[in-house]
Formats: sequence, C-alpha cells, structure tokens
Amino acid sequence: MNDSQFYILAALVVPRHGYAVMQMLMQVDSQTIHIGPATLYTTLRQLVEAGLLERCASDGTNKIYVITAEGRNRLNDEIARKRAMVEFALHALDQHEQS
Repeated sequence: MNDSQFYILAALVVPRHGYAVMQMLMQVDSQTIHIGPATLYTTLRQLVEAGLLERCASDGTNKIYVITAEGRNRLNDEIARKRAMVEFALHALDQHEQS
C-alpha cells in the first residue's frame, strides 16, 4: 500500500466525498503528503475496484465514499506494519547512540 492509498483509506473511515478528502489531507504537513486531484480520483477508483472502498451515496454532484470491512482490515494491517518499521528504526538508533 502506498502513502496516498493509506491516507485516503484513513480519511474515509467516515463517509466523505473526494473534495472533502482533499481538504482534510491539505491540513496534513505538506512535507508528509501531497495528493493532487488527478491522483486522488485515480486512487479512489483503484481502491473501489480493489474492494477497499465503496461508494455509499451521492449528494447530487459529489460521489461519497467510505471504507469497507476489507479496507479497514488492510488499513489496520498497514498501521501494524508501519509501527513495526518505526520500532525497528528507533531500536537501531538507540543501539547506535549507546555505542
């Protein structure tokens, strides 16, 4: 799972339309993540096709998306993987500083 997919899945634990996702992600440090409109809508489509998101409604002109049970499982797995990566790096840094 790439960073864009991760952030989009996390943003859609509650139903939102694409523009609301983009606004939410713009509040994150720009050095951390930048997802333009083309990337956002392409990734939304890919996540729907993969069964990780579903369209749950429309408010007229905007399509509203929400994470599926499978998407939530994958997001939780990715969070655990990232935590393990951080723990490994912190351990390595700690060992280096002690030597």
